[in-house]
Amino acid sequence: MSDNPEARPVVVVGGGIAGLFTGVELKRRGVPVLVLEGADRPGGVARSIVSDGYTLEPAAGTLMLPHPALSPLLAEIGAEMKPAAPAAKIRYVYTGRRLVEIPASPKVIVAPLVSPLAKLRAAAEPLVRTRPPVGDESLDGFMKRRFGRGMGEMAAWLAASGVFAGDPRRLSASAAFPAITGLEDEGGSVIRGGIGRARKRPAGTPRAGAHYPAGGMTALAEAAATHLGDAFRPRFEVESVTRTSGGWRVAGTDTIDASQVVVAVRPERAATVLGGDLGDVLDEAVSTPVVVAAMGGTPSEVPIPEGFGALIGPAAGLHTRGILFESSYAPDRAPVGHNLTKIIAGGRIHPELVEWGDRELTDLLCSEAERVLGSRFEPSHVEIVRHRPGIPQYELGHRSWLERIDEALSANPGLHLTGWGYRGVGVSHLAVDALATADRVTA
Repeated sequence: MSDNPEARPVVVVGGGIAGLFTGVELKRRGVPVLVLEGADRPGGVARSIVSDGYTLEPAAGTLMLPHPALSPLLAEIGAEMKPAAPAAKIRYVYTGRRLVEIPASPKVIVAPLVSPLAKLRAAAEPLVRTRPPVGDESLDGFMKRRFGRGMGEMAAWLAASGVFAGDPRRLSASAAFPAITGLEDEGGSVIRGGIGRARKRPAGTPRAGAHYPAGGMTALAEAAATHLGDAFRPRFEVESVTRTSGGWRVAGTDTIDASQVVVAVRPERAATVLGGDLGDVLDEAVSTPVVVAAMGGTPSEVPIPEGFGALIGPAAGLHTRGILFESSYAPDRAPVGHNLTKIIAGGRIHPELVEWGDRELTDLLCSEAERVLGSRFEPSHVEIVRHRPGIPQYELGHRSWLERIDEALSANPGLHLTGWGYRGVGVSHLAVDALATADRVTA
């Protein structure tokens, strides 16, 4: 590398979706960049497992498009996106007694999820004048304060399950769901804030719909790596990132001097790479292990309704957090004439599930799927993935943790952090943060 600091590249440590997006955006802005990935393929947890004609996306597999940050990045790398089938608009909740189809918001209030009295309290949310507590507020506390105990418990549980597989009593409402708490800040109530935001939407703005990448998330990651060309380097294990007099040094499989470094691996891994006081703070990150199982077969073996999937309500008492009806909205994820489900289980409530054997997990998940679907469930195809350490949890204190990280970063100019451990776990959040990181690099 050149001894001239200005000629050194910006090094991105980690070739998962966050690192790839950041590298693509820096390249688009004309910044010399090098993305390093320890594995022999790009994408991190975003990978497609193809077996017996079935495709399992163990992590995110569906993207809401168009999106102001994500759509341009996908266009830049030439990723081919397919619109999901109309069934993707149909969602369900299993209450513990039956599977309930959920109408589009705000009609969700009339769905038979809670008692009539609880519905009345939820409908009165615009009239409720309550101040948030001093300090951080849990997702469960926020939803109950705004919508009452009945609907609030249900809404908090479903939101925690659908995004984090988390515990709504531990998740921070403002850190985990800032868009929702922001509605209260804007309108004095969630419903009034939502109405106000809808009125500000420019006429003709297209509504986002579910899409998925042709060839799966593996193809999306490979498209980003191909776009980067020689700027993407797989099989490069990074052991340390240290400051030098002229910038930063990345050491591992090789030694590279960089003008700036973006660490785009999960916080637990970043703590090891960076060490020091910043590493100590990063090591406080909280994650929860989850089990993801693909279960497929003929319609008689795996009977599923038309729809996107079902979340499991808090009263059901199941280990399963959600079941996605993959072949209903993405037909090419299963062989012709076959169905495919993706079952997410464990999480913050039942983290021990990742230690179970395949046979035990299969028996449990099939039994619970039978309860949810109300019919025999005997898949002929099973693929189980255990995510460790799993999904980052934005629990109470997460925002103050981010402030401590930012304070430590301010003492290390040229060092940046991005990824799903910080300000959003969705792919669209990673796109937003990639653009924000590129802004900081080029400032």
